[in-house]
Amino acid sequence: MDNNSSNRLVRLVMAALANHPEIDMHHYPIRVIHRDSGLILEGEVENIAAKRCAAAVVRRIAHQMPVLDHLRVVPAQVEEDGALRDEVVRNLSQESAFNDYLLCVTRNGVTERIREGHNGERGWIEIEAADGVVGLHGQVGSLTHRRLADVLAWWSGGCEDVQNDLRVVPAERDNDGELADAVRIVLEKDPLVHAEQLSVRARDGRVILQGSVSSREEKRLAKLDAWYVLGVHEVQDRIQTHG
Repeated sequence: MDNNSSNRLVRLVMAALANHPEIDMHHYPIRVIHRDSGLILEGEVENIAAKRCAAAVVRRIAHQMPVLDHLRVVPAQVEEDGALRDEVVRNLSQESAFNDYLLCVTRNGVTERIREGHNGERGWIEIEAADGVVGLHGQVGSLTHRRLADVLAWWSGGCEDVQNDLRVVPAERDNDGELADAVRIVLEKDPLVHAEQLSVRARDGRVILQGSVSSREEKRLAKLDAWYVLGVHEVQDRIQTHG
């Protein structure tokens, strides 16, 4: 691609980002760089919705061109790598879905086991943290486990990004039902959301949330919860508020 075409593509992407309702380019500017390797997104964004939406917008415009999402979410509080890593470990250790998993941590290039699986190892997860980015490596038994580990990492204080390299063994094909189930599970895990009052549907990466909650804040949190789930490209919020 020549320079003129490259510049036109970047301008087109920037205009689309600026016009997206979930993306605040004024307070959280995104840089779009065109390289031979593809389009690179850099900068900080307000929340997970902005990060997911930005990547989805660029992929639609770039078509088959690779998109490298290097965007980071501004954390509610900044934590040292050790504190972030320890919270990820706690979140995964306390999650019953991972009771039978071996958990490891990597510190300064050295990996150590921190917990054996309770009833024989069904999989293993290695956790590391560097400069606000959580790395997840290993093997899990389902797409739901992979997605849940990702969300629990995101929910750890100080997390700015998650690099999820977990492999699903045996391999599974993703589908709308799997994605909807994962979103339901995440809503149920959030103590600030009354998941039983909500319904979830999914189609081709688009999630539809319906139901009724007691406040705008709960509605906001439910929508963000859906965005945390890998594979969600759009969230249609049809939640009503009462009270």
